[in-house]
Amino acid sequence: MREIIKFLENQRIPHSIETIRLVMEKLHLRINPNKVIVVAGTNGKGSTCATLQTLLIAAGKQVGFFSSPHLVRINERIRLNGKNISNPDFRKVFNKIHSYADDLSHFEYLTLIAVYYFFELKNVDFAVFEVGLGGTLDAVNAIPHNISVITKLGFDHEKTLGYSLPEIASNKFGIISSNNKVFHSKFYDSEVKELAEKISFAQFALLVEAFPYDCEVDVSGKYPVFFIKTPFGKFKMNLQGERAAENTALAITVFDYLVGRQNTSKFLPAISKVKWPGRMQKISYKGRDIFLSGDHNPQGIKSLCDILEFYNFEKVHFVIGVCNDKKHNEMLEQLANIDGSCVYLTETPEKTLPVLDYDEKFRKLAKFISSNPIETLETALSAANRNDLIVVTGSLYLVGKILKSFRLSLFINFIIFYIYF
Repeated sequence: MREIIKFLENQRIPHSIETIRLVMEKLHLRINPNKVIVVAGTNGKGSTCATLQTLLIAAGKQVGFFSSPHLVRINERIRLNGKNISNPDFRKVFNKIHSYADDLSHFEYLTLIAVYYFFELKNVDFAVFEVGLGGTLDAVNAIPHNISVITKLGFDHEKTLGYSLPEIASNKFGIISSNNKVFHSKFYDSEVKELAEKISFAQFALLVEAFPYDCEVDVSGKYPVFFIKTPFGKFKMNLQGERAAENTALAITVFDYLVGRQNTSKFLPAISKVKWPGRMQKISYKGRDIFLSGDHNPQGIKSLCDILEFYNFEKVHFVIGVCNDKKHNEMLEQLANIDGSCVYLTETPEKTLPVLDYDEKFRKLAKFISSNPIETLETALSAANRNDLIVVTGSLYLVGKILKSFRLSLFINFIIFYIYF
């Protein structure tokens, strides 16, 4: 497995989407487009997919889910009924793909492994695919699909997708295929809405806006609990914030179409069981609660700030690492403006913005600066009292690094316990 991962990590150059289609033809993949859901958008793709996966599993369906990036293990990207693909299955499918194509990119290989695993090995009822970047030229878009989903749009990856919202939307809307059902969060920008209508009309596709919803919060406990009010009733969410409610409403809309209106409401309590690691995920680290929230663009950080308004704390200690292609100034400005904010700057394991490249303003503001994420987190832990919050944010790569360290620590403690007791 290590040799395969090393090989994949060295595959960087993407090919055309037609190349992916050609490989799928060579593999004679039996893909039913009615079973494929492709999800694009700027923020909320993963949580929308995770919620839809949970609801479909609750309804007794066999569900494949392909996502990116992974936090700890590459297997996380390909799931069947919520469980990661096993190493033997990963090796088996990779070898099959590799025998037909030996020079694809990392993401292209993983996309094809997921498609083959879901439809040839497991014959799933539904397969949910999260787009990696954009939409039009993404490898996922090569998969025949009759259902497209567009989550909330915003600014990210501008060098690739464009510097205006309509430009970015145009790329995301590239997943809209002929005769698609296109489920989407509400379009707040008039130009984006007009563009969606124009593209859908040209493709004979039907636009379906997500069900209306309200988000309610219970702040009576140690931490807030969020609820979503839908046309089907009120349900507790495991995910947090207005952004989670918006994504949940979109997932419910797709689910309602897939299972039929008369069956929808009885499965919606499963919303309380949705898990999406790295999104305000609470772990216990050395006896303290730490929240991992891999918000990696200004829109995501805004959502995080909105969630924190419902938390009670004296200070909030932010351990922050940002990738070098992100608007780090806008992100840090929002976090620094929170009352009681304490900033600790570090680096991400991949594509990092070096700590010395942060603006002088934020380097002076920071309580601590280190290229080592674990050292930075340990420093924040030492400085925080019992009434403070500790939040790791800015990058999913950083969150993955902390999670990996956390799991290694648990494993070592287990071994020590086993040896001595």
